[in-house]
Amino acid sequence: MSKSQDKFRLFFYGLFTLASVIILLDFFLPGRKVVDEIVSVQKERQQYYNAARNFHYSYKVSTSQHDFYISGDYAQEIEANEKIGYAVSWIFNEVNTYRLLRFEDSETNSLRLITGMLMPILVLITMSTAYLLKKKMSTLVFVMQVLLIVDLVLLLI
Repeated sequence: MSKSQDKFRLFFYGLFTLASVIILLDFFLPGRKVVDEIVSVQKERQQYYNAARNFHYSYKVSTSQHDFYISGDYAQEIEANEKIGYAVSWIFNEVNTYRLLRFEDSETNSLRLITGMLMPILVLITMSTAYLLKKKMSTLVFVMQVLLIVDLVLLLI
């Protein structure tokens, strides 16, 4: 591999590493604490279009400031006009954790765990392995880069 190709590859590795670190920081930093009254809880039926015609329910909480998904267990515990506390991330304005004020424990939406923690960590592991071991992992690195771009788009929407 020529030196210009190596510098080009190193530049893109650095760019995607920086994006991964920013996403991880946004997820792990505490964020702004918000306490707001629940306006509504919407139950949505999510259907799979396969032969078995399976489905599941998702629950979305609406407050005056944010809308976010919660687990079914939390949705069953919510009472009318109850207050909920949640942490909003600094960079992407996503709800990281939430909890009903009468409970001690908080929860994180599973999609937020994947987009905010798991995906950037997988990208960092893949890029470091490919760079440090000088392995031919260009296809895997490319797939992880595309997934990180999709993750960024999902966080920005």
